Amino acid sequence: MMTAKKNKIKMVLTRLVSYLPTNSLRLMGYRLFSYSFGQGCKVDWGVWICVDRFTAGNKLSIRRRTRILGPISVDFKNNVLVGRGNRIECGWSAADPSNASKNYARSFKVGENCLLHEDHLFDVYGSIHIDDGSWVAGFASQFLTHGASAMDRDIYIGKSCYVGSAVRFAPGACIGDECIVGMGAVVTKKLEDARRILGGIPARVLRQREADDSFVFVKSW
Repeated sequence: MMTAKKNKIKMVLTRLVSYLPTNSLRLMGYRLFSYSFGQGCKVDWGVWICVDRFTAGNKLSIRRRTRILGPISVDFKNNVLVGRGNRIECGWSAADPSNASKNYARSFKVGENCLLHEDHLFDVYGSIHIDDGSWVAGFASQFLTHGASAMDRDIYIGKSCYVGSAVRFAPGACIGDECIVGMGAVVTKKLEDARRILGGIPARVLRQREADDSFVFVKSW
């Protein structure tokens, strides 16, 4: 009961911090909760962060309406843009001792030069790791790390990948480096080979990227 009360108080206080009028005041307020921000970070008005641990490198930018909530550990590397309306969440009950046997990792990691565009859902009961240079582009993708029978929960997106709109990642799914995932695909398993174009329900390898295909998704913000 005491832990639940502390969580409620923390939720209220961090919500108030999210409404402070300037970026510098918001960063200062969040630092009171031992959250770490590097140089040049920007957290827009209304961005709500209430987690166990939060670490950001240099030049992280988080846009309006994004919520990062729950008993999770969050780690952003340098030069990351998190667009509007993203939800990076885990229920507070995941940290309850009664759920210890489920071994929830509760970890969210994003590498350097990554983009998380708008209105995506990241369900962080397990571990979600988005490696350097990857884009979760478009809108309304979902990354789910728990379910009634899910034991292999963790999701991994390799380096320099591109994930289109309305994609679904099931618990335990992953993709290799330099992969492209087409709009509306449902990734249900480990597709670990690099340089593949993936699509369909369930997602499968549509083809290999050509040897002379040197296209990369370059940070432009």
